[in-house]
Amino acid sequence: MPIILQNILITVFAFIWGIDTVGFQVVNVLTPLVVGAITGNWTEAITISGTFTLMGLGAVSIGGASVPNYGLAGLIGSYIAIRSGSGLNTAIAIGIPVGLLAIQLDILVKTLMNFVASHAEHLADKKEFTKMNRFLYIGPVLYGLAIAIPVGIVAFLGTAVVKSILSVIPTWFMNGLSIAGAMLPVVGIAILMHYMPLNRYMNYLIIGFVAAAYLKLPVLAVSLLGAAFAFKVFLDSKKASTANNVASQASAKDQGDDYDE
Repeated sequence: MPIILQNILITVFAFIWGIDTVGFQVVNVLTPLVVGAITGNWTEAITISGTFTLMGLGAVSIGGASVPNYGLAGLIGSYIAIRSGSGLNTAIAIGIPVGLLAIQLDILVKTLMNFVASHAEHLADKKEFTKMNRFLYIGPVLYGLAIAIPVGIVAFLGTAVVKSILSVIPTWFMNGLSIAGAMLPVVGIAILMHYMPLNRYMNYLIIGFVAAAYLKLPVLAVSLLGAAFAFKVFLDSKKASTANNVASQASAKDQGDDYDE
């Protein structure tokens, strides 16, 4: 397959993958298969992509947080490493800078999405729903471009361009993106808490906060505590439901007996 066609295919796949990151999130699983199909080296693609997956197991974007995109790093790293005939070390050297660049693009896209959502809400207030639906397509396109642009740059122009871009971005701009990136998780957590039934489960939230902030427990330990509490709540609700059913049946039986009399 010609190199130019490979570059086009990997960039198009990156665009689709970027859209899927805010959807069902199933395309990421297909990354080694697609890279292997494009380059013709399935074994290397699966090995390198799997390595980047292990690197990113603890880096999860929760509540709007922007983290290094190891999925993107695995995509472009495995593609360039296979195409150039090099190995895993080259894939890491290429993929990590691209993943870091993707952080800035991710923050920028999330910032722009505020304006998209605001204008869509304005169109909804005016009952211009057709225009609103068309305007909302900007969102998936922005997320697709956030992945496709760095992949296209590396695929067509080489890895040195990515490092050059990171080095010439003004400090004030990078600081602004860093501040925005630090605020996004707070906003995301606040939104999640707004819809959570905290009146009933505030005690579990406090326990989790103390475990993470004061006891310095790792994420896995806090997650296991949350799973244990969730299981307890499930058992309590199941027990309460069973008790209510028994009480309802007893009440219905009593009413039936009274009716018979």
